[in-house]
Amino acid sequence: MSYDHRSSLLASFRKPRPTETQTNEDPGQLLEFPSLNGAKEEKGLKNGYQLGRPALLKKGGKYRVSYKGLKEQKRIPFLKDIFQTLIDIKWRYAILIFCATFLFVYFVFAILWYILGYAHDDFNPDNINNPNWRPCVENMKTFADSFMYSVETQTTIGYGSLYPNTQCGGTLFLVYLQVTVGFLIETLLVGFILVKVARPKHRRLTLLFSDSVCICIEDGELCLQVRVGDMRKSHLVDTKASGIFISEKVSKEGTVYPLYQTAMEFEAHGMDSRVFMMWPIVLKHRINNKSPLWNMEFDEILSNTFEIIVLLEGTIESTGEICQARTSYSSKDIQWGYRFANIVDFDIQTGLWEANFKQFNETVPTPTPKCSGKDVTNIYNGTGNLDNVEGATGRSSFRRTQSHAGPLNYMLGKASNVTDAARESGRGAVAFREEPYNSQKWRLSMPAF
Repeated sequence: MSYDHRSSLLASFRKPRPTETQTNEDPGQLLEFPSLNGAKEEKGLKNGYQLGRPALLKKGGKYRVSYKGLKEQKRIPFLKDIFQTLIDIKWRYAILIFCATFLFVYFVFAILWYILGYAHDDFNPDNINNPNWRPCVENMKTFADSFMYSVETQTTIGYGSLYPNTQCGGTLFLVYLQVTVGFLIETLLVGFILVKVARPKHRRLTLLFSDSVCICIEDGELCLQVRVGDMRKSHLVDTKASGIFISEKVSKEGTVYPLYQTAMEFEAHGMDSRVFMMWPIVLKHRINNKSPLWNMEFDEILSNTFEIIVLLEGTIESTGEICQARTSYSSKDIQWGYRFANIVDFDIQTGLWEANFKQFNETVPTPTPKCSGKDVTNIYNGTGNLDNVEGATGRSSFRRTQSHAGPLNYMLGKASNVTDAARESGRGAVAFREEPYNSQKWRLSMPAF
């Protein structure tokens, strides 16, 4: 094979560089969707969108799920679990309930004090002007006075102008009742406000996920990588990483699952799923036979038909509560042929290891073939039939591999180092990307359904 022929072969598998018009038209990814009449309909996509609709999970971890069809009787369990319901409601409603509950209690006991004074005939004009008359509550002449006395009793303010008379029947019991109910109400309301403020879910705000994910070769396997970090120095204890692959699935019986969940295993170096968050670390998902991406080709992975949710779960050291942080990635967030740049280095002057969070999302290009994880494994192992494997352009990308040495050289961008003897022996040529693929910079075409 001549050098010119080899160059033309490799060039046929490159993704064409976008024109200036395409680059300036939309900085985001554009997909072409087939319409009902067969014509292609172009739509602009925003971050986190798949198939023209918002992703299931926002970048911040909030779900885009709404519940409909719940009947009124099915809402009774929420009222029975009132404390958890108060914790889950929005802050504006929580503050409204907090203020309205105290106002309601003050008002109810103001009515009771007014009724007690009215029954004792304290509001009779003759008794009001009688200096020898002993009312149930001294100086309480109107309902406003009774409301003021109710607030003073429950909050134990005691301005001194309003005070009870123990010689009036019912006064001691009503004071006892209001103080007891007031303590109970304050305990519940102040308690749920404190729990709402101290919820562990706010701890996730200081846990960082990279803006994009990378696909590259790592130890002979195609891998998907995501970087995570912790802004706090009091790190989570026993942190574990996991992932969920969400896509549409049709069973053998024809049942359609629009949001089918498949587990994805993430590992941190040699720690399996356990993550030591002392410094920013890169989580790796091996695209092997246990991965939902195992048989997905280059175009399929970048077709925006699935969503990947990455989760971090650990225990807060100071409180012992479990915290979960999560984020979502779609095809638009995938950088093919890149890996994350190293941001941890030793500073000789300070004698400390330093992590530069300014470069948290920086990536560097790395040679990566445009093929599935299964094909990469076959290439490295020198096994498998790659005759019918289709590349991103629809052309056949591989020949049958007799040995892994020649294909490996091509995969790593060293095709020119393959000797003529190796080519004559039948070692297959492997298409690879000389320029890494960044999905945020290219225009994709949705395959026809």
